[in-house]
Amino acid sequence: MSVYSDVRASIRKGALAALSEFTNPQVIFSHLSGTEPAESYVVINILSIEQQGHHSTSTLANANETLTFQVAYEVMVQFSFIGSLSGDMSQSFTQNINNNPLTRLELQRNKLGLMRKSQIRRAPQKRDTKWVEYHNLDVTFNYVVTTNQLVDVIEGVVLEDNLAEVPLLIKIPESIIYP
Repeated sequence: MSVYSDVRASIRKGALAALSEFTNPQVIFSHLSGTEPAESYVVINILSIEQQGHHSTSTLANANETLTFQVAYEVMVQFSFIGSLSGDMSQSFTQNINNNPLTRLELQRNKLGLMRKSQIRRAPQKRDTKWVEYHNLDVTFNYVVTTNQLVDVIEGVVLEDNLAEVPLLIKIPESIIYP
């Protein structure tokens, strides 16, 4: 999977954990062009994924011939709570994502760490002739991506100097058989 797909799946799992007190909460992603749920629901809108700092690379001398590097990202996400239960859902979400040990464990399990969150903003919207309750909250997570890459390994080096008066042959390691 790509970083974006992994982040999406992780954020959704974390959101479901933070809304565990609601029965089958509907959590969808923005801009999918699907039908609007009939009950109150949550929309996840990933606003940005930005690399923080440089990578961290393992030594090149590990036993399984792989190069491992890690990159830290900050992921800014807007959660929109929509419908008659949006106030309750947003308040429960912000309480759980910040304080509930089970929710924080689910975030950790999905490689997410809570960095910052905004206050809940009430933003009702008029649809046709009635007002629909909306509450928004921005959350910034950190997310670490670990990549393993198979690399070619140099198993030995042979240095040969035939131009010297006394030919020189250096083998590293010395056990290499040179024709």
